[in-house]
Amino acid sequence: MRHSIRHILQTLKANDGNCYQTAKQLGIHRSTVLRWKRRSFQKERYWINEVDRKSTRPKNIKHILTREEKDQICLLREKRGWTALKIKHTLKLKVGVNTIHRFLKRLGYVKKYGYHRRPRFQNTFHMHAKNVNTVGYLQMDVKVVTPELSGLPWTCFKYAVIDIYSRWKDAVILNQLDQDGAMVALLEILPRLPFKTVFIQTDNGLEFQKRFDDMLIGMGIKHHWIHKSTPNENAVIERSFRTDEEEFYFRIKRRPKHYDELRDLYKEFLHYYNHERLHMGIDLKTPAEIVAKVMGD
Repeated sequence: MRHSIRHILQTLKANDGNCYQTAKQLGIHRSTVLRWKRRSFQKERYWINEVDRKSTRPKNIKHILTREEKDQICLLREKRGWTALKIKHTLKLKVGVNTIHRFLKRLGYVKKYGYHRRPRFQNTFHMHAKNVNTVGYLQMDVKVVTPELSGLPWTCFKYAVIDIYSRWKDAVILNQLDQDGAMVALLEILPRLPFKTVFIQTDNGLEFQKRFDDMLIGMGIKHHWIHKSTPNENAVIERSFRTDEEEFYFRIKRRPKHYDELRDLYKEFLHYYNHERLHMGIDLKTPAEIVAKVMGD
């Protein structure tokens, strides 16, 4: 936070000239306090009214942008999206890079909050915890279950769905990762859900491509792909995978004897997850309680 010189010196005087304590109190660097102390200290007093900030504006401006150069800068920015450094190098401008950047910023070519450009042909709307107010809107993903997690000598793949609103979760563990696996898992999961599914949101993995999408269209379920390399858009299912690790895989006391035993153990955990475990995201309720309330209404 930027403080006025008067405020800094008044606080410094109240602290008996202690620069460290003043800087800590104001949340600024102690060298800033020391600089104003040196400028203001005369005859053992703080001359608050006679100290001012010095202008950082250059006294002599060597080069300025001409009208033609400004038009060329705007043209390159609109056509190529180049940064100030590339524009300066291409046009051989004599002004500095910061001058070009400030010019682009004044014209609105520089975004205030960083770079958030999305693909032109992709729907930017996705479902998350804040814009869902009923059940039936699912997030789906695949968790790679390594031998270190499961205790089995081979890698398995857990196809899981979670209801965004109620946090009701279901999953199937298979030994294949492809569209057939995703379709088989979903056909096994959907009849077990205590509500009707109207929307499924997935990432852009190979297991969720055209044949999977065609199957959902045939079932009357809307399918949405999140943005590439943006797993936080599927944050609910991603967070549930972490819960699986901490509360299921890390607590398996002995290695499962075979693949089916692992599936049975996880099935028991899912019952606990949906009917007994309290979820902080839904005000310390269970998913079963939320589903019962919605379906009852």
